[in-house]
Amino acid sequence: MTVRRGVPLELFLGDVVRLRKPHPCGGYDWTVVRLGADIGLRCIGCNRRVLLSRRELELRLKLFVSRGPNYENEARDQADESSNDAPAASETTATSLAS
Repeated sequence: MTVRRGVPLELFLGDVVRLRKPHPCGGYDWTVVRLGADIGLRCIGCNRRVLLSRRELELRLKLFVSRGPNYENEARDQADESSNDAPAASETTATSLAS
């Protein structure tokens, strides 16, 4: 996974992430339980809670195991916005014919 510079990583409550190094209990997977400048994570193996800065999490993140329930809602909202912003096909041909 590449780290995008300048754009903060989109995280949602309930996301399950896998980090590069294991927790001392042996678990790699964590659930996002707090969002902000610091990200709260709960180990799935032992329920231990830790806080990582957003930057530190971006560096340690390997992949998303699953996304939280708000991820689908956000993706649907973005798709609706982009479809509303795009001109209809008839508008495009009318504009090109008028030119």
